[in-house]
Amino acid sequence: MKTHQARRTTTSRSTIIDHHLHQLATECGVATSYIDEVGDRRQVSDESLRQVLSVMGVAAQSALQVKESMQEIRSERWAEMLEPVMVVSMDRLPHTFTIRLPMAADHVKSVAFLWKLEKEQGGTLVGQSTGARAKIINREKVERVAYCEVALPLPRALPLGYHSLTVDVRGPGINRRAVMILAVVPAQSYLHPAVKGSRRTWGLTIQLYGLRSAKNWGVGDFRDLREIVRWVGRELGADLLGVNPLHALPPETISPYSPSSRLFHHPLYLDIEGIPEFRELASIQATVQASIFQAKLAALRRSQFVQYAAVTRMKQQMLERLFLHFQRRHLTKNTSRARAFHRFVRDQGEALQRFALFRVLEEQMRGRRTLSETGPQGWRTWPTKYQHPDSPAVTKIAARYQSRVQLFQYIEWQCQQQLHAVQSAAKRVGMAIGLYKDMAVGIDPGGADSWAFQGQVVARASIGTPPELFSPSGQRWNLSPFHPRQIRNEGYRLFADCYRSIMQNCGIIRIDHAMGLFRLFWIPEGFQPDGGTYVRYPVDDLLGILALESVRHNVMIIGEDLGTVTTAIRDKLAGRGLLSYRLLPFEQTSPGRFASPSRFPQHAAAAVTTHDLPTLRGFWLGRDIELKSQLGLYRKPEWRTRDAETRARDKQSLLDALAKERLLPPECPRKAAAVPQLTEELFRAIYAYIARTPSRIMLISLEDLLGDLETPNIPGEHAYPSWQAKAGQPGSSWEDWKRLDRVRKLATAINWERRQD
Repeated sequence: MKTHQARRTTTSRSTIIDHHLHQLATECGVATSYIDEVGDRRQVSDESLRQVLSVMGVAAQSALQVKESMQEIRSERWAEMLEPVMVVSMDRLPHTFTIRLPMAADHVKSVAFLWKLEKEQGGTLVGQSTGARAKIINREKVERVAYCEVALPLPRALPLGYHSLTVDVRGPGINRRAVMILAVVPAQSYLHPAVKGSRRTWGLTIQLYGLRSAKNWGVGDFRDLREIVRWVGRELGADLLGVNPLHALPPETISPYSPSSRLFHHPLYLDIEGIPEFRELASIQATVQASIFQAKLAALRRSQFVQYAAVTRMKQQMLERLFLHFQRRHLTKNTSRARAFHRFVRDQGEALQRFALFRVLEEQMRGRRTLSETGPQGWRTWPTKYQHPDSPAVTKIAARYQSRVQLFQYIEWQCQQQLHAVQSAAKRVGMAIGLYKDMAVGIDPGGADSWAFQGQVVARASIGTPPELFSPSGQRWNLSPFHPRQIRNEGYRLFADCYRSIMQNCGIIRIDHAMGLFRLFWIPEGFQPDGGTYVRYPVDDLLGILALESVRHNVMIIGEDLGTVTTAIRDKLAGRGLLSYRLLPFEQTSPGRFASPSRFPQHAAAAVTTHDLPTLRGFWLGRDIELKSQLGLYRKPEWRTRDAETRARDKQSLLDALAKERLLPPECPRKAAAVPQLTEELFRAIYAYIARTPSRIMLISLEDLLGDLETPNIPGEHAYPSWQAKAGQPGSSWEDWKRLDRVRKLATAINWERRQD
C-alpha cells in the first residue's frame, strides 16, 4: 500500500484560488484537491471546479453565480421539511429524527406534530407530540425567513426494510406535511454459512462470451453456464462459479463493463435452443438443423475471436421468430405461459417497460442514421421529442409499437428464466454458493439507464482516473456517473433496484471498483482527465442499502478494492461485511517481498490474477510487458526497463516465498533466471500458495486453469482484442477440458489446501 501523505502540492492549470468557489465545491462534494498515487497533493484548477459543478447543475461561472448557488443550496436545505431518505442501522437506531420549520423558535410551542410510520411489510405506527415538548437543535435565518430545526422521537423496534414516515405539522399559520423514506438496514451484509468461522472455499471465474463448447453458437451461453456449473461443482469440487457482467449492452459494444442497463441482461448469452418456444416450433428446428445453418455455427465456434455481430444477427432473427410463435400460441389464447409472462412484466414494473421501450426507440433511430452519425452519445442525438421517457411522443411510440415492446420484455424474461436454471443446477450438484456475478461501476452515457433515469445520471461527465505512472494522461472510461444529490433525493431507489436485480439467481456478487461507493473521478465533457477531480458519494447510506439487499437475498458481497485504497476505506468496507479483493501481485509487505499466506485477510476473496491483469503464465513470461511495448504504451525506453526489472525481482520473490512455505517443487531451481518457462509443478505450487491463505474465498480464472497465455483485457487499449478472445486452445471446448490432466491436478491441489485446518 502506498502512503497517502502529501510530499508536495501540484496545481492543475490555474494557480489562483477562489475561496468562495472552493467552499461551494466542498458543499457539493467536489474535491478541490486530492492525493495522487505517488502521494503528492494535486490542486484542482478553478476552471475544472467550475465545469464539474456545471455538469452537476450548479452554476459557478462567475463570482455572482457562486454566491447565488450557495444561497440556493442553503435555502433549499432549510425549506425542505424532511430529508428525502434516512438510512439507519438496526443496531444503532437513533432516538430522534429532525424536521425543519419556517418559523421562529418561540412559535414552535404552539404547533402539534403528528407522525405515521407505514411499515414496508404492513402495519402502521402513529404518534403525536406538542411543540412545548419539542427539542430545538438549530436555528437559522435564510433569505429573511427564520427557520428552526426540531428533533422528534423516532419509533423504536423497527424491522428491516423501506418504511414510509409521514409527518404533519399543524398550528397557527402552518399546516404542512412531508414524507420521508426510512430505510432500516442491517449492520453487515450477508455471510454464507459455508465460509463462516474458519471455513474456506473456492471457485472458478470465467468470461462467458469466450467459453468454447461443442453446442453454443459461437459465444458462451446460459446452456454452457448451466453445464459448466455441474462440472465445476460435481467434478472439481468448487462451491462457486464467477462470470463477467451480464448487463445489457449498447449496440456494437462488447465490453461487459460498459452497460446500457445494469438492471437487465444481454440477450447474446441466451441459449436459443433452450427456449420453450423452440421446442414447440418445428420450422425453426428445421432451420437450425439445416446443413447451411450448422456450417455457419461451426465456423463461429472455430473462430479464434468472438464474432459478435454475426452471432447477434443470428440470435435476434431466431428470437423474433420465437416471439411471433409465442404471440400466436400463447398470448392470443391467454395460456398459463402467457399469464406467467404477464406476471413477470407486472413484477418488473416501469423499469422493464422503459428498458423495452428504449430498445424500440434505439432500433427506430438507428434505422434513420448510420452508426457514425449516431456516435457514442446514443439517445442524446435523437430528436428532442424522444429524449425523455415521459414525453408525449414516446407515449405514442409505446402504443404504436406495443408488440415490439413485448418482444424485448419476452427476451428479458427468457434471460432471467435461464439464469434461474443455472443457479438451480448449482444447488442440485451441491455447490454451497453457486453463481457469482459481477456488477459494473457505471453506465453508458447513451444507454437505456441513462435515458430512463436521466435525472439521476450526469451524462456530460465521464468516470475515469487522474494522471498516473502507467497512464500519464489519465483514463476516460466513457461511463456516466450518478448524481450524488439526486440519487439521495430519489431515496436511492435506482441503486436498490440495481442491487436487487443483480442479486437474483446467484450466491455472491462483486462490486467493481467499490471505491465508487465513496468517490468517483469525474472528467467533465470537453476536458482531458487532468481537468477532472473526485466527487464524494453518501457512502454510509449506499453501504446500508447494499447490506439490506444482501441480507434479503442471502447474497454475499465482494468489494473490488484494488489500487490506491486507504486502510480506513478497507476497514469501512469490512465493517459492513464486504469481502476484500486481494490479488497476489499486489500483496507485498515491501517491494520484492510477497506477503506470506497467513498475512492475507480472512474476510477476503484471494486470487492470483484477474481479467485486467496478465494470466499467471503471461506474468511469468512477461507477455504483458511485451504487449505494452508492441502497442506503444511505453513512451520512454526506461519505462520498459523498469517494468522488466520489477518483474524479474517479483519472480525471484515468488520463488523465495514458495520455498519459505515449503511449496517450491524439488526440481525447480532457486533462481528465477534459471526458470524460463512456467512448469506445471510450479504453476500448481503458486496456486497452492494462494489457496493456503485464510481468505474465505479463493478464485482461479479459467484462463489460468487452462494455462492460457493471453489476458482477456488490457484496460483502455483499443489496439488489443479485449473481450474477444476465447479461452483454451483453438479447436478445443470445455467438454475437452474436463479430461485435461492439468485441470484435475490443479483442482486437487486447491481442494487439499482449502480443506486444511
